[in-house]
Amino acid sequence: MILLGVGWFGVQVFWAFHGATLPLFLADLTDSKFRISLVLSLAGISGILVPPLVGYLSDRTTVRFGRRTPFVFFGMLGVLACVLALPRMAGLGAVTLVAGIMYLSLRTAETPFLSLLPDITPREQRSTASGVMNLVGSIGLISCFVAGSLVWERSPDAMFALVAVSSFGFMLLSVALIREPAAQPGPPADRVSPAAYLKGLGEERNAVRFLVAQFFWWLGFWMISSFLILFVAEELGVSESRSFLVPMVFSIVAMVAMLPMGMLGDRFGRKEILAWMIALWALAGLLVALSQNLTHALFTVGLTGIPFAAVMAVGYAFFLDLIPEERTAEFVGIGVLTIAGAQFVGPLVGGELIDTLGYRALFPVAAAFQIVGLALLLRVKPHRSPEG
Repeated sequence: MILLGVGWFGVQVFWAFHGATLPLFLADLTDSKFRISLVLSLAGISGILVPPLVGYLSDRTTVRFGRRTPFVFFGMLGVLACVLALPRMAGLGAVTLVAGIMYLSLRTAETPFLSLLPDITPREQRSTASGVMNLVGSIGLISCFVAGSLVWERSPDAMFALVAVSSFGFMLLSVALIREPAAQPGPPADRVSPAAYLKGLGEERNAVRFLVAQFFWWLGFWMISSFLILFVAEELGVSESRSFLVPMVFSIVAMVAMLPMGMLGDRFGRKEILAWMIALWALAGLLVALSQNLTHALFTVGLTGIPFAAVMAVGYAFFLDLIPEERTAEFVGIGVLTIAGAQFVGPLVGGELIDTLGYRALFPVAAAFQIVGLALLLRVKPHRSPEG
């Protein structure tokens, strides 16, 4: 579990960079929040295109290094190269191109790595395992935010180098030390028509309901998180270096709550814990809109870390209860697709809302989307009940 967390540490360093450092870097290239959102939304586009294909291939891969490791290694190698290249690009167009390749590379590694969790963890311990993995990963988020507050204004190039080396290095350490179990015979790679494939997916109705539900609650999250640093800096008048404190506090709260939430999900029921936390997430997001200064933002954004921890620790384990084991990476890839779809749409909707109505319009709209996701979640009927 801890080794999974070591790899996830590297991934979360990257996502902290995406959510905090990269928007500040882009703000130096353009004043338009919508243009910034277009670049950030490439993370969502790559998540729509890559994970289902990579997951499908990973389940059917049989090489000496395992089903997951080759995808993880070469994907993170691409991330390393692109992050190092970004600050050397001249103009928004070149930055956009390199960022697109960077996100494609990250998505190539992410889905196979997530599929390692069910490969090596007993079903009845998956919420706990997800909690441990995300707890260690949260340290990566916090580390990146701390580094940003200390390094960014002094040396942007050093910040990019730190993110690149950390993301690649920790993931490499993880997959080098984790021994993949012997691959079970995967599903046949027969040719099927797109219509037949979609019909087959439709037969897993509860999984599909969950995927649609999580699209809406992640849509609310990405609308806010993509512009959180800019909200604190521009709306609340906080310096760029101090604005890193807000996502850092959020990450600390999420880290502390991650393992307890995972254990509660294994003990008392994953759907029940998840539903209550989605409701809290929407309410806490509304409170962020009332923030008037840095202290308010630290408290309200920190509160959202509790439901975020539940979604990360319990939501993934609950989804694994709904899918066929022999198609794990394939369905995990589709799950990443729905989150990435929200990651694509969220910044676009958020950027347009800010340009037309201001920053505070983000929060009630995001909360409404999360309530829609909660209503859909309540219709999911898990057909597998792990032993307590």
